[in-house]
Amino acid sequence: MAVLAGETIIAGKVPGERIATDIDTADSATFTTTETEVQSVTAALVSGRTYRIRWATRFESSVADDRVIARIREDNSTGSELSNMVVRMFTVGSIGWPVTIEAEYTAVATGNKTFSATGVRQSGTGNCFMEAAANRPSYLYVDYIRG
Repeated sequence: MAVLAGETIIAGKVPGERIATDIDTADSATFTTTETEVQSVTAALVSGRTYRIRWATRFESSVADDRVIARIREDNSTGSELSNMVVRMFTVGSIGWPVTIEAEYTAVATGNKTFSATGVRQSGTGNCFMEAAANRPSYLYVDYIRG
């Protein structure tokens, strides 16, 4: 959609527009078998509009061959699941195993909405965590798509 000179644009009405961002540059606390929120973002949504939630991060464990279930949820670590992915960490390293998860969400109400990014160890014995640093941040975005 092209915007012409002199046109007025209202925030959150241009498809693909980023409306909320959370950037973490430090590791999360460790977790094992209890699902734990490791990152969150709050966005101002409009009822009936559809949004994309995108989480680009890394996971690490103290033990090789652990598996983590990474999830995007509504509100908090026990909210409705919007998307998930299993991350297998074949070796232990310092830069983590990358994962990108996306979900679409159609707002049921106008107002602020929080999206929670969580991790829980699915198998293995290690202490797991979201890995992030200044030169490899963890990003959690909300973009307006349509509606």
